[in-house]
Amino acid sequence: MPQSLFAPSVRLDPRRPPPAGYYADNLLTVIEAVLEGYGDILTDEEREFGLRIRALAPQAQRLLARLLGRVSARDGAIREDSLDYAEVADLTGALAELASRGLIERCPAMPAGAVVGLLTRPEMQRVFWDVDGARKGTKTDHLERILAVNPPAFCRWRVRRFVGWLRFTQSAFLDLYRLLFFGEGSKDLTTFVLRDLGVHLYERVTLARETRAFPDREALGRFLDLAAADDEIRRLFPMRGVDCEAPDETDRQTAIADLLRRLWVPLDNRMLERRRCRVLNRLGRNLEREGDFDGALACYGRSALVPARERRMRILHRLGDGEGVESLRAAVLDSPWAALEADFARRFARRFRRRAAPVEDLVITGSAAGIEAQALAHLTSEGGVGWHLENHLPMGVFALAYWSWLFAPVEGAFVNAFQTGPVDLYWPDFFNAREGICEDPLDGTLSPDLRETAAAKAGIANRLFSWRRFTAEVIDAVTANIPEADLKALVKIVRDDLAGKRSGFPDLTVIYGPGRYEFVEVKGPGDQLQIHQRLWIEALEERGLPVRVLRYRRGAPCG
Repeated sequence: MPQSLFAPSVRLDPRRPPPAGYYADNLLTVIEAVLEGYGDILTDEEREFGLRIRALAPQAQRLLARLLGRVSARDGAIREDSLDYAEVADLTGALAELASRGLIERCPAMPAGAVVGLLTRPEMQRVFWDVDGARKGTKTDHLERILAVNPPAFCRWRVRRFVGWLRFTQSAFLDLYRLLFFGEGSKDLTTFVLRDLGVHLYERVTLARETRAFPDREALGRFLDLAAADDEIRRLFPMRGVDCEAPDETDRQTAIADLLRRLWVPLDNRMLERRRCRVLNRLGRNLEREGDFDGALACYGRSALVPARERRMRILHRLGDGEGVESLRAAVLDSPWAALEADFARRFARRFRRRAAPVEDLVITGSAAGIEAQALAHLTSEGGVGWHLENHLPMGVFALAYWSWLFAPVEGAFVNAFQTGPVDLYWPDFFNAREGICEDPLDGTLSPDLRETAAAKAGIANRLFSWRRFTAEVIDAVTANIPEADLKALVKIVRDDLAGKRSGFPDLTVIYGPGRYEFVEVKGPGDQLQIHQRLWIEALEERGLPVRVLRYRRGAPCG
């Protein structure tokens, strides 16, 4: 994998423009990496797309890279007179080459509204001067009047006489290259900019064909099919307030049955199987909301991902199937997929009753704003130090302890050099996938290792915590004052339920001296503990770690 993926070849200064070929170099990095890493599974057309970009003259490459940095170029159209880049000296020639290579269309046929919408309101008044009332109202008002009285072809003709527009024509291929390079469709070339500005530092990871996300074309095809199924669900079950054409009910039921057929069989690939289950859960939840309980149960029954079994219990309870509820509840308690799922199963039998957390009431005067800061000042008024860290504390300690596990070379875990954690971080088999190649940090001393890792990895982005919150000061104080056994107990809590423990940890971490510390949840007037907070408090209490809840109530200060 090219060295430039990990370390910036140029350090950007936000006060100065980047080197002339900077954006084009980043685009070529993506193209070259995909051709090298996935060339064996690309179709001829997909491969040819990358080769076309690689063969462009430098001026055309630079212009294309800048165009792809503009969302409107990928999803709509942009005006040609808005193209003004210092590094593209021959704009006319670059545009002509991109058009001849089939990468852009100049003044393509598009909906009249999109074309006229490229104009500003004053420009609409100039171009469509003869439209009655065109000098009154907003830009949207102008647009509606123009479209109401002019045929679409005439609208496009008039705009073209005033200004040209262009559109990128290869969005599907570009989306595929972004998926293969970044592992997701939401990232783009701005990721390079953030790295080169020093905003993010990234851990070095192993990137090779042996660890790529899609080992073969079949896996890639299944992923794309699952993504299409996800889009189909959103079309069949539009969100409230979204204006879209409702499908024919017969066609809709046929489409739902087809989705179930496509999602029915479990997949061998870990990543694909998890995505399949997520899509099933989404389809099941939508069917459940519509009252199609048979369809929902079918979806949840084929899913191996929370909250599928919880939803099944709720539906069976609603249908009066007590035997089915108890059978499923026993299965969950015998082999829970997550702590939150097991907690639900226990509470479901007791009508959601649970032991109340210990609460200490204190009086607050004035505003409840900044209640955590007031609580911290109260707790440390006679000595000690504390921080409002929430989950940055347990996740930070866990991340430093299991750093080598987080960035281990596991198949499909890392698909690009810009990840802050593995793809399978919160998957149930995360630890099983690494046991053969990583040593358990809890087998030896922990505190020195935490300090050593923190010093070696300082500033490297980690998906679990922020260095701005979990600072060197906090790390030194925590490792020096919290007993080794307690730190290990805290790490074990996270390890036992990594996905479920991402939220809910007490607000404050307070240290009073060696061996003297506590975790404190702060509640203002009227606030209640949430489920995740209760689970964290219960887990800390079970292991004998000091935790309490401070609830501030309004009233006059004590004398």
